[in-house]
Amino acid sequence: MAIQNVTTPTGVAMYPWLTKPDTKFNEDGEYKVNLVLSKEDAKPLLKVINSVFEDNLKSEIKKQKTKDIKTANPPYSEQFDDDGKPTGNLIFKFKSKAAYKPAIFDAQNNPMIDPPIWGGSEIKVNAGLYPYASPLYGAGVSLKIRAVQVIALVEGSEGASRFGFDKTSGYDSKDGVDEQVDAKVFEQSPQTDDVVSEPKVVKNNPTSDGSKDVADILDKWGVKDD
Repeated sequence: MAIQNVTTPTGVAMYPWLTKPDTKFNEDGEYKVNLVLSKEDAKPLLKVINSVFEDNLKSEIKKQKTKDIKTANPPYSEQFDDDGKPTGNLIFKFKSKAAYKPAIFDAQNNPMIDPPIWGGSEIKVNAGLYPYASPLYGAGVSLKIRAVQVIALVEGSEGASRFGFDKTSGYDSKDGVDEQVDAKVFEQSPQTDDVVSEPKVVKNNPTSDGSKDVADILDKWGVKDD
């Protein structure tokens, strides 16, 4: 099966590790980013992902000679706010092995060398759609990062301004002897080992329940594109 490549619409980056690999949960390291898109903007991407999954599912049915196929979690999920209410957005999960560092470009297509991309940056992601099937996870599709275009860069140096604070007259810690509190402790670094809380998402685990038709299995796999 030929690998399809896609370029996403502009979305908001969550927990980006794009300039060095994250080794916290994978000792070999991996580049990764979650991309938040509105459901409307995500429709074309969903259509392609679901199509690749359908082809992979049919291939596995033919190979295993059964329609009782276990399916993996989709590479996307619905986003919920802190109150458990849907935000109207989807979260897409992109990864690549440490050996495959993604190319990064600015909005004018100029190459960027290890830019400090923080969560909240607006980016587009170019990725390969890789179908897979394993006894443990089942049949699914993974999104492998190939390149990123930065449309609006959020850097850690923005500090307190991101919270609506303006400079004003008063205490300046740089003039005193007190220990300085770095405003960045309130921000989510793109490359930190600190534990942070992700938004609540739907846990899609559409494993096979004896469905006897491909359409039945597809109907249980993730968010629909219509």
